[in-house]
Amino acid sequence: MVDTVALQTHFGFGQFRPGQEAVIGQLLAGVNTLAIFPTGGGKSLCYQYPAVIREDGALTVVISPLIALMRDQVDALLERGLAAARLDSSCSPQERARVLQAVEARELALLYVSPEGLADEELMKLLRQVEVELVAVDEAHCVSEWGHSFRPAYLRLPKLVSRLNPAAILALTATATTQVAREVRKVFRIQKSKEVRTPFHRANLHYRIHPVSGGQRNGRLFELLQQEDRTPAVVYATRREDVENIAAFLCEQGVQTRSYHAGMNAEGRAEVQDGFMNHEFPVICATIAFGMGVDMPDIRSVVHYHAPKSPEGWMQESGRAGRDGEVAYCELLACEDDRRVLENFVQANRPSARVIESVLRAIFSQGSIAVVSRYDLQTMHDLPEAVVDILLARLEIAGFLKLKGLSWKRGRVRPLVSSAEMLAAYLGKKRKAIEALLELKGNLDLLELAAQLGMKIEVLNDLLEDLEVGGDVGLKRTHRLQLYKTAKTPESIPELAEGLHAAFQEHTQRDLERVDAVFRTATTRSCITSALLKHFGEKLEKPCGTCSSCIGQKRLRKLPRSETEEVSLHELEKVQALVATRHAVLSSPQRLARFLCGINSPAMNRWRLYFKDDWGLLRRLPYEEVLVIAKAQVM
Repeated sequence: MVDTVALQTHFGFGQFRPGQEAVIGQLLAGVNTLAIFPTGGGKSLCYQYPAVIREDGALTVVISPLIALMRDQVDALLERGLAAARLDSSCSPQERARVLQAVEARELALLYVSPEGLADEELMKLLRQVEVELVAVDEAHCVSEWGHSFRPAYLRLPKLVSRLNPAAILALTATATTQVAREVRKVFRIQKSKEVRTPFHRANLHYRIHPVSGGQRNGRLFELLQQEDRTPAVVYATRREDVENIAAFLCEQGVQTRSYHAGMNAEGRAEVQDGFMNHEFPVICATIAFGMGVDMPDIRSVVHYHAPKSPEGWMQESGRAGRDGEVAYCELLACEDDRRVLENFVQANRPSARVIESVLRAIFSQGSIAVVSRYDLQTMHDLPEAVVDILLARLEIAGFLKLKGLSWKRGRVRPLVSSAEMLAAYLGKKRKAIEALLELKGNLDLLELAAQLGMKIEVLNDLLEDLEVGGDVGLKRTHRLQLYKTAKTPESIPELAEGLHAAFQEHTQRDLERVDAVFRTATTRSCITSALLKHFGEKLEKPCGTCSSCIGQKRLRKLPRSETEEVSLHELEKVQALVATRHAVLSSPQRLARFLCGINSPAMNRWRLYFKDDWGLLRRLPYEEVLVIAKAQVM
């Protein structure tokens, strides 16, 4: 029996939300559980409650990819006097050391850690020594390679979690289709009968579709935000430049709006997020970088200025509205032009077999230990971060690579004590390394320095961390490295590249199907809410009664679409002029096509090509058509 008195005492709630009590009861009985609750359904209480009511010093480990969520939840738990801490990439070595000491002393009830962080051998060894009662895996749908938000770091989680031998495992998600839920249950050994799913349908969310042409969007958005009880509001747009432009337009109209996107530094994003949550301004315009882990109950509107890229994204982003149970609006400014933009993103991010082969050769040419810089692979081969992560994950799954550890490539060292004091405690290679560090100034290439000293890069990084934790130096390290042991070498790299290329083709096709599902839903004449829920295997007994279709809102049978102009002779001359510059980044048809379609990529960002006058010259055309033009010019 779950104690509601403890619920009131520790969390201030008089009763549980639907599904919470069932999940908590199973976990307290030591049963592995999958909890599928909609966004705002109260997933975090399912692991926080069991953790805080235990009095035996047992530890709950929460695995989350969201630093903002970890920070906010740990801060909230500490305010309630509950013992919680986090380990993520923003923690300093001193903070990390303090947290590890607290774990060893069994002083914590909850420890939040990233999926990548759990792979750290030092942490894993320590966690195996203490009693881990529960492991909660948030955003568990990320374990599915065929889901909408696959994260390769999740592939290692089932094995890592099993090494901890917890009394129970809790997998949590808000966006699992029936297929993805099946995969999650399989990898975490959860019986189907132990899946607790609450309805995705939230009657207080009113889905509305507004067909618009490209030139009508701003006016329609302003009209929506002027209606009664429509703010606080989140406006989602696809590109960073769109976010800035929309925010500027709304400010010109007298609507206090701030922009938020991944191109801003961490401090800037935090300032905007906190300001919005504190009601300092009514509207935030953002890419989908905003919202994960943000718990703001009174958002009255979520407006998709551009179409979302999947039904899962549509539901997840819309679900950030109305968490207080009051009426909220989920608006879509629907324009057929967005289909081409979304499809172009999908097509352009698909790597060619030749590029995949080049990446494989860069990895396997290193011998028994491969030092991999994801940043270098991204920029040298112009591959999105997600593609590089999936490539590495697939090589791990196939048994070619085994992650050995993490390190850093570059660093800046600032002595805080005298050289004599620093050197006194070290002998041999470590002393020589410190002497070399003291002689060098500015940014150091740690890989090069390790080679000069005849020292392994991970040993040099451990030495630097010891110096920092000991207060001997100030240290700033950048450019993370992953160290892999080559477990086996491919018999044929070209054949392996072709197999991986085929897998990416399948990924691409699934993503295109998701885009199509969004536009089918946007043009349906039947209940929009029912159409969205069907994607997750849920069926409404009757139409929702509140969406555009149910209230009889008149809509065109086809979404507005801009006329597409043919490529002019002047534009072809511009393309030829670009090729004639022989810029290394534009030397392949794929890269040139991305540039012409205005699609950001690691190489484009590194060389800041988005500032060039011809950036996005042919973005009105499908990527595949632009690629044909690019091939004719480059080859």
